[in-house]
This record gives sequence, C-alpha cells and structure tokens, in this order.
Amino acid sequence: MDGWVETWRRHLRGTPLRRAVTDAAAVAAVGLIALSIGLGPVLSNAPVSGAPGWWHVPPLALGCLVMLGKSRHPVVMLALGALIFTADLAIGGSLGVMLVLIDLLYTLALVGSERALRRLFTVTAMVIAGATVLTWALALDLRVGLFVGLQAFAVLATPIWWGTSVRRQAQLAALASARADDQARLAQLQQEEALRDERERMARDLHDAIAGNLSAIALHTEAALVRTGADPPTRRALEATRASSLSALSEMRTMIRLLRGGEPERAATRISDAQTVRDLVAAHHGTLRCADLPELPTAVDQTAFRLLQESLTNATKHGDQPPEIRVSTTDAHLNLEVRNAVSTAGRAERTGSGLGLDIMTERAHAVGGICTAGLDGGTWTVRARLPLTQEAP
Repeated sequence: MDGWVETWRRHLRGTPLRRAVTDAAAVAAVGLIALSIGLGPVLSNAPVSGAPGWWHVPPLALGCLVMLGKSRHPVVMLALGALIFTADLAIGGSLGVMLVLIDLLYTLALVGSERALRRLFTVTAMVIAGATVLTWALALDLRVGLFVGLQAFAVLATPIWWGTSVRRQAQLAALASARADDQARLAQLQQEEALRDERERMARDLHDAIAGNLSAIALHTEAALVRTGADPPTRRALEATRASSLSALSEMRTMIRLLRGGEPERAATRISDAQTVRDLVAAHHGTLRCADLPELPTAVDQTAFRLLQESLTNATKHGDQPPEIRVSTTDAHLNLEVRNAVSTAGRAERTGSGLGLDIMTERAHAVGGICTAGLDGGTWTVRARLPLTQEAP
C-alpha cells in the first residue's frame, strides 16, 4: 500500500503540471460518469431547458483544458472557468463543470497573490449577495432567495475557505520552519562565540603561565652559560635546555596566534627539516637513518615530527640504550620507526595512563595514517605510517 502511495505522489503528483493533469482527468471522469447516469441538470429552470446530456460534454472538456494552466495563471484560468460555468449553467449545468469551477476557486485561494485573494473575496461576496437578491426579486419569495444564496455560498465560498485554510497552514509551517532555522543559526552563533571565548582564555593562560615560564628558563640558562667554569657536560646540558626552551617558546607563540584567530603558519618543527631532526635526535643521543624525503603535505610533515618528538621523549625517559630512528618513504607512505631497549624497571615505569600513546595514535589517524607502539621482545618500538598525499576535505 505504501508503495502505491509513494508512486502516486512521486510520479503522478510530483510537479504542479502533473497535479493539474491528474486533477483534470479526475474531474473529467466524474463529470462523464455523472452525465452517463443522468445526474443533472443542476439548474431546473435554466434559460435553455431540455438540452440533451451530451451538450455538457464540450463545456466539460474546455473546463478540463483550462485546469491545466491553473497553477501558472490562476486568475486568468478562473475567469475562463467562470465563463464556461456560466455558459454551461445556461443549458442547465452539470456536476463536472461545477467541479471545474470549484477546483479553480480552490487553486486561486491556495496559490494566488494576496491582492488577487482579496479581490476574490469581494467578487464572491458580491455574486452571492447578487444571486440572493435577484432570485428574491424574480420569485417574490424571500425563502427562495435565501435558498439560492446558500447554494451559491456552498459552491463558491467553500472552496475559497478551504484553499485559504490550507494556504494559512502552509504559511504557518513556513514561519515555524524559518523560526527553527533562525534558532539553529542563533545557537550556532552562540556556540561559536563560546568557542572563541574559550580559545581566547586558553591563549591568555598559555601566554601568562607557560610562555612566561619558558622565557624564564631560556633567560636563566643563558645566564648560566655566560658564567665561566662550567664543565663540558654541564655546558652541553645547559645549551640543550636553552635550545629546547626557545623552540618550545616559538611553538607556543604560534599556538597562541592560532588560538586568537591568526593565520595558520607552517611550523618550523617538521620532519622534512633535516637540521632540526638531526638536532633533536642528537639531543636524545640517538642514531638516525633518514632517506631523502620528497615534498610532504604540511599536516603529515608536522605530524611526523610530533610523533618523533614524543617517541624520543619516551625513549629517553624509559629506555636503557640510545634510541634508533629510521625514516623512509614508499610510493604512497612515509614510514617512521623508533626503537630503544627497555629494562624490566623501564617496563614497570611505562605502566600509566597511556595518554601520550593515545595522542600519538590520534595524530596519525587525523592525517589518514596509523601509529602503533609496544614491546617487541626487550625493545620498545614505535611505528607510524602516514600518507604522502592528502585528500581535499
């Protein structure tokens, strides 16, 4: 049953023209059936009485043709339909032509302009009142005049009231939909404003707390380096601390600009920057094997460096031997592998929340890659595979 209803709506009632065609066909069918069974005439004392039934077929056919243009030109089609109805009424009238007029009145009330609708109300009231008074004057009987007026009201005013009611309901539905859209847009704007406020607050907190502390670290380590007498290992440690603090401060400032709505920049820390990678690996006393890298997408370039950075931090913190890093590429992927030996104590220390590993996995997934980390015998191994091409969003 639902399939038939869907077919009816989609194929037979899917457009205004299709609806007009089906309405005209239905009216023609009802009118012809009424004529075939002798239902009529609708006016007993017509100017031309005793007309054969087939005389009503041409007005019915013309009326159905007029119905085909009712959606595009409702006023013109109603005027033509009224003329056809008047002509048909002169020979007694028929049910089919009356249905044509009712449908045209309903259509104008439904899709006509507000100005045309107001004029339709005025003309209809004048016709009903005129029919009542004229019948009263001719029949010299008020009851007959009122009866004819009620019949005219039923034929003319009912479809107008029906079409106007459907029109108002559609307008109310459109207003409700527009209001819902406005509320959705307002909620989105409020959410965006709250997000901007949160980003501004985060930017202020980063600037006031972390960035300030990083600046202090850089200044104190520089002051310590100026002092003479430091042994070489201590001096190297201070230099590494100062370099790390300056790098972190630069990245922090970039992040603050992004949080405050600035233009995104290509960060200096990326896997394709060979010198930066060598310095990072040297700071963790690791060994590096890196092939020549092609031009990488910005997101992949920076993500690979972050994965390397986090892997080296974990290796230095938990490992027993210097880490081994290998960076290579295939036709479609960038491969990163970080290995370091881990003792039993180091394995125990690794039991924690696993937040860092989760973040590494999320970073890789964000650019369409994968990242795995785990023990392979006595060696902790991090493997990442990132795509060399980025699809457009």
